[in-house]
Order: sequence, then C-alpha cells, then structure tokens
Amino acid sequence: MTTSTPLSAADFHLQQLRPLLGGTITNLARTGVDEYGDEFFGLVITLPNGQKRTLIFLADDEGNGPGSFQLDSQG
Repeated sequence: MTTSTPLSAADFHLQQLRPLLGGTITNLARTGVDEYGDEFFGLVITLPNGQKRTLIFLADDEGNGPGSFQLDSQG
C-alpha cells in the first residue's frame, strides 16, 4: 500500500504550468466579449517544438469572469 500526500492548490496549478517551461511569450491574447459581457485576456506561448499554447487568466477555476495578475521582478 502506498500513501501519497494530496497536492496543494498551488502544487496542482504549478504542475499544469510546467509544460510551458522553455517556451517564449510571443503574443498577447484576448477572447472577445462572451454572452455575460466578460472578455478574457492572457498570453500566447510558443514552445520549443513550435506548438503554440494560450494561457488565459481566469477569476476562478470555473472561469467566472476575467481575473487579474501580479507582475514581479526577479532580482
């Protein structure tokens, strides 16, 4: 029998972002206004293999409205 510690919410989200490592932000993204009057925004990331992924910022996991972000400098 193996026991494992459940992932924290932060661990889960970092695991979801891991495939983007090594990618380059190549564009900005917006979704256009949805039926609720919300417009979402994010980043287009081009991976080393050429595949493009779009990262959209959400207010919560259900996608209830656009979110916000914080941009910090590293050093």
